[in-house]
Amino acid sequence: MEPHLPADSLSTAPDGPSTAARDEARAGLYVHVPFCATRCTYCDFSSGALSHDTLERYLNALAIEVPSRAESARGTRFTSVFFGGGTPSALASRHFAAVMRLLRDHFEIANGAEITLEANPESVRPALLDAWAAGGVNRLSMGAQSFDPGELAKLGRIHSVDRPAEAVRLARTHGFGRLSLDLMFGFPEHTPERFAATLDRALACGVEHLSAYCFIPEPGTPLGDAALSGRAALPSAEEQADLYESLTLRVSVAGMSCYETSNFCRPGAEARHNVGYWLRRPYLGLGPSAHSLLGGLRFGNHYAAARWAEALERGASPESERETESDASVAEEIVMLGLRLGNGLIPRDYAAKDWNAVRGRYGAALDHAVAASRLERTSLGWRVPRRLRFVADECIAWVAARERRPIRRPVWFDTASAVPIMIEPCSSLPSPAI
Repeated sequence: MEPHLPADSLSTAPDGPSTAARDEARAGLYVHVPFCATRCTYCDFSSGALSHDTLERYLNALAIEVPSRAESARGTRFTSVFFGGGTPSALASRHFAAVMRLLRDHFEIANGAEITLEANPESVRPALLDAWAAGGVNRLSMGAQSFDPGELAKLGRIHSVDRPAEAVRLARTHGFGRLSLDLMFGFPEHTPERFAATLDRALACGVEHLSAYCFIPEPGTPLGDAALSGRAALPSAEEQADLYESLTLRVSVAGMSCYETSNFCRPGAEARHNVGYWLRRPYLGLGPSAHSLLGGLRFGNHYAAARWAEALERGASPESERETESDASVAEEIVMLGLRLGNGLIPRDYAAKDWNAVRGRYGAALDHAVAASRLERTSLGWRVPRRLRFVADECIAWVAARERRPIRRPVWFDTASAVPIMIEPCSSLPSPAI
């Protein structure tokens, strides 16, 4: 099932993330906006319909949570801000401006910070673009998923096949120099021919960054339930691997390199916010379902927006979970996350204490993986070979199984660009999750 990637057919661009991207990704601030015009058939994120009442409750609850988190974030200088969802672009310009003022009033946001907003193509309009730019947004991530009308309908997307290109053109005329598109592959009835056409149209848009995720059927979603019940046939594992191979080859010919298993970019265009996740840099999440890693603690908010808001309204914590990190958990996550990066696990990215914990627990396992060709040694550290990137999670699980304890759980992130890590071998990449 592994793809067969001839080395000389790949881009000569170095695997990333670049040194600049790693150095600039210091601390991230994430804001979850739980509203969508319609719910996609594959989505299990925390989102719901936008109404006057739900919006007002969300904004009021956020105005309680933000100052309550400010003390724990004191001294943290955020180098990136990410508005995820849901659909952040569903907020009116005045509401977005109010949220941005709230953040700047209570947190230290670095000059020149990367500020990303997720947007659906149909919601990208001149007035909103002006409001986002005025608020400091300098990067847009737009969910295209496919450029085939039948596939868009199957996925529950409401934009036309032409709308992503139009949204990109609009964003360019309003001064946005960093743009990304999200794509999906491997869902029911997906074919290589339609994926090739989608890739051609996505690349023709001229964006700096592409994220491409293999469909995972999520229970409780229409498309997920159809796949799990057998009512909708998924491409085989071999076919999914071939789709990933075609993706890798096509984007590399277009000058993009794979800096993380599911993320590709032109030189210097890595998403700094997501690089921070993969390098285990601190981040603070706000809003329902948002997760945080700050001050040696991991904590996550209630998934449902109503439950999150209700807790804040009565003066209680909005959290549903909290744990203190240990040397073992830090080492686990460094290995799990770092090996998904294109240039892999690099010791200099981590504090000496944390790297010593990695070497103490995983040193023999890393060496064994190199001997077994599951990993390769580089001048900087260790990485998953290009030919095995589609099954990177399996390689990581293989390393973990040779450490003295199994990995305890997946690690979840709060943006569609940062995918969860599966702890068991799997035949396809995990889908985005909140």
